[in-house]
Amino acid sequence: MAISLSLITTILLAVVAISSVGYVLLFIKPTKKVLLLRERDHRGTTLSVTQETDLAITCKAVKDVTHRFIKYGASFIFNEGGRMVTRFFGAEGTAYTTIATIPEAIQISVAEFIESIWGTQFYETIPEKQRKMIEEDRVGITIDFKKVDPEAEDLPTLTASNINDENEQVVLNKIAKPMKASTSQSLMNSITMLIVGAGLMYFLVRQGYI
Repeated sequence: MAISLSLITTILLAVVAISSVGYVLLFIKPTKKVLLLRERDHRGTTLSVTQETDLAITCKAVKDVTHRFIKYGASFIFNEGGRMVTRFFGAEGTAYTTIATIPEAIQISVAEFIESIWGTQFYETIPEKQRKMIEEDRVGITIDFKKVDPEAEDLPTLTASNINDENEQVVLNKIAKPMKASTSQSLMNSITMLIVGAGLMYFLVRQGYI
């Protein structure tokens, strides 16, 4: 059964239209992310925002753990190939922590705090979903970036001479590395030749040639 040219054209146009819509949804549709900065090990994680309010941000769960952020710092808009990506910079914090300073500093989780003031019997009546939110979810805060004052932080002044010295050190290291490798290789070759020569001499002596 022959397929008419108009039907083929219609199918091709439909495919193009569907592909265009998919491209728009996947690559052009604006999206929001939180770049979670981990100061302890200098690592970072990119989290997708699922809900945003005037006060807080909720992100897509990662390994069954949901991250929530209190909005404090500003967001930044990036244009990535025509796609507008709004990014917040966040850090894990202690928003759900209370600190008692007498007789000594004590940190407790929000779950422990609620249980202590409402009682264990009431706490156990809290629905599982809500209990998971306060027991397992991670809480952080979005942050702003602030210019550092070198004098206030007691940092050394950076001069053109410092930069030149560092550049020279980098160049010297790049030159020295292959030279060091070459020297090590030459040393290994010499040791190998000595071992081979000693073995050959031992063989000749044992055979009575010397």
